[in-house]
Amino acid sequence: MIAMIKSEFFDWIEALLGALPGRIGRLLRGLYWPFRLNTISRPFSIGRNILIAGSQNVSLGSDVFLVDNVSISAENGRLICGDKLAVNSGALINADFGEIIIGSGVMIGPGVLIRASNHGSDDVSRFMWYQGQTGGKIEIGDDVWMGGNAVVLPGVKIGSHVIVAAGAVVTKDVPDYSIVAGVPAIIIRDRRKK
Repeated sequence: MIAMIKSEFFDWIEALLGALPGRIGRLLRGLYWPFRLNTISRPFSIGRNILIAGSQNVSLGSDVFLVDNVSISAENGRLICGDKLAVNSGALINADFGEIIIGSGVMIGPGVLIRASNHGSDDVSRFMWYQGQTGGKIEIGDDVWMGGNAVVLPGVKIGSHVIVAAGAVVTKDVPDYSIVAGVPAIIIRDRRKK
């Protein structure tokens, strides 16, 4: 009962702080979140209406910018991010039932979905609803740019210096310096080759 009340209390505080506009809102969020996250280093900027569930399992580096309306969840998982991370509006990073490791210098576009787990579906005699989650791991290297509405599925390793095109669905590993696009994403070019 006490844990539920405590959780509800923090939900209210985060909702109220999340609604505050301008520099005062950013300042107050900047004072609050270091106490809730596993780690975060300054400087950082947390926009309005940010949801961070499982904050005790989230580690963020320095120079982190979360734009308005970003959702992060690591209630039953772990999220580790390096320095110089920018996450645009509407992005969802969900490490529940798995692990997501994001390197340094990563730019995540608006509406991007990075999800470390999936729904169980092997038993066709039962609703998928009852088959639980299948955990996975996602690794994203350094110096990665993910275009708007890209999707990264569990079990994927994205190398360093990669560009993921807008709307791409990454279902398998991506080597360093690649540009990937499409559904499912395929390599369309090596950035080192003109």
